Amino acid sequence: KIRIEHDYAADVETVYALISDPEYVERKYVALGGRDVSVDRSETDDGGCKVVTKRTITVDLPGFASKVLTPSQSPIQAETWLPAGAAGERACNYTVEAPGTPSRIVGTHRLTPTASGCHHTIDIDAKVNIPLIGGKIEKFAAEQGRADIEAQFAHTDAELATPSA
Repeated sequence: KIRIEHDYAADVETVYALISDPEYVERKYVALGGRDVSVDRSETDDGGCKVVTKRTITVDLPGFASKVLTPSQSPIQAETWLPAGAAGERACNYTVEAPGTPSRIVGTHRLTPTASGCHHTIDIDAKVNIPLIGGKIEKFAAEQGRADIEAQFAHTDAELATPSA
């Protein structure tokens, strides 16, 4: 389990609108090396949304993991964003599963207002069901996940800083 946090110089609704926008999500993942990216968004009756992203990625696996996993994977990320809370926050529950792999990631996003914008907290819990080396792969996945999310934060900051964002 890991927690990653970041501050944006934009309000909660601006950040939520951007990071749940299918065009932005596709641009972000392509910029970060994803291939065959597709994103579907549907609004929920309560003011939230569901965003499902499919992409192909290549992971530089350590030797112990390359014996049981393939470097090319096609994860499916399903996010369920809740309606805005009374304090102006937004929350999301998500899962990431790669068909054909014995792994699953579950987690949450939380956007909370700050005096200068908003604070983004991501909690991640990776599970790999492989006897003997599953724990080592979970640790590797957590490290890779942290680096990937830090790159996503930087990409979001850059888009928020552009006049067209």
